[in-house]
Parts: sequence; structure tokens; C-alpha cells
Amino acid sequence: MNRIILLLLFFTPILSFGQIENRWQADSIYLNRQVKKVFVYLNSPRDLSEIVEFDTTGKRIRSTKFSASYNKRTRKFKRIDKVSLYEYNSKNNLIRIIDSLKTDSTTFKYGNDNKLISSRKRLGNFIYETKYKHNPLVETTIRRKDSVIVYNKTKEYDKDFYVSRFYGFYLKPKLKNVTDTIEEVPNTTAYKDYDNYEKFKDNKIIKNSFDANSRLIKSEIKSVFLNDRINEYELNYSYYKNGLLKSIRGYIPRYFKYEFWE
Repeated sequence: MNRIILLLLFFTPILSFGQIENRWQADSIYLNRQVKKVFVYLNSPRDLSEIVEFDTTGKRIRSTKFSASYNKRTRKFKRIDKVSLYEYNSKNNLIRIIDSLKTDSTTFKYGNDNKLISSRKRLGNFIYETKYKHNPLVETTIRRKDSVIVYNKTKEYDKDFYVSRFYGFYLKPKLKNVTDTIEEVPNTTAYKDYDNYEKFKDNKIIKNSFDANSRLIKSEIKSVFLNDRINEYELNYSYYKNGLLKSIRGYIPRYFKYEFWE
């Protein structure tokens, strides 16, 4: 019987610029309700996933992301995976996000009208460049390997805030096999051929529904990935009486709690 040894894994981009499934509200909402901290829980209301902190003027100043947990035992040993610090210019425009635990960072550039025109994200050894267009808001992100674009994704928005579509492609090296014989036993080794790329298309369509107060109440999502694999699901949003997001149900549930400035 052949023994198959997989030496190298496929790389699938999972990078998220901003929100894709609309789990945040506008910073003005947090400011008007004097929010100091947002606590985000994943899967369970006891499973802390992230803490986002704001200053008294409503600007995000720090976010702390925690490791995933799968049961009560692993929940006790959650660790900090990432701390992001936010920097602003004299016009209160966000100009940089720095990961204090690693070398990752994102920088932002604005036009004379104070509208965001581009950003550049460093994620390990990868550089992602994003261009923004307005009226309506559309952003396109690419990553290059030498002169070849190996990642190209575009996001479109409802109300210039809620993502309504996310589409594009990425390239990854083809997986190939080499078979040899060790002690008369055939062995197949898988490896990546960096001279031969495959193209994979993704397309996520998000149909957003809003209530009379323009609050997002439902998102119907159809995701086509790896060219032809389809995943369809629905997200339902609930709110506290003060209008702050309480939970997102469906797929992977999220729960939100808040701390306020006095």
C-alpha cells in the first residue's frame, strides 16, 4: 500500500479588511452611547473572543483578540493572540493600526477632502494594498508576488458601511506528487510547485435587510468559493433597548456586552 506524506499545506487567504459579515456598528453609535469597551463572545456568551476599547471622543484606541476555546477546560487557558493599537492624526483620521505583539501593521492615506483613498497592510511577509472609491463605497485589495497579482478581492457596501458583496480571486501553487520507493514500499510526497499556479474564484453575496430605524436585522449570505463550492446561511441581529448590538445568530453566533464611560 502506498504511504502518502503531505509535507506542505495549501495556503488559503483568510485576511479580512474591515468587516465582511457586518458584526460592528458605526463608531458614532458607540460615541453617542458613551461606550468605553465592547466585549465580543464567540459561540457562547461565556467564550470571550475580543475586547475593543474607545476613548471619550468615540475613537477606537485598542483591540485585544483572544485564542479560540472549544470547551470549559480550554476556556480557562485562553491567551492573548493579538493586540492592535490605533493611531490618529490631528483631523481625527485613523492613520495606522499596529499589532503590538508582532510586526503586522496597517497604514491609511486620505485625500484633501479627508476621504480614505488607500491603505497598506503588512501581515507577516505579505503586503496587501487597498484602494477605495466613494459614492458608493467600493474597496479593492490586492497582493503581489513579484509582478504577479496573487490576491485580488473587491468589497461593495450598503449605506457605505454594511458589506453587500465580496468577490475576486487568488492564486496558489499547484499541489503535485512525487513517488519513490523506500525499503520496497512506494511513498508519495506532496509538494507545492511555485512555478505553476491555480486560480480560485470567490464570490460572497450578502442581502441585507434593515428595520425602520435603519438597523441591520438580517443578512442572507450565499458564498461561492474555490470556484464551485457553495455555502448558504442566514444571520439574524438583535439589539439592546439603547440600540447597541446584542447578538448575531446563525453560522457562528456572536454575543456583545458593553462597558460605559461614567
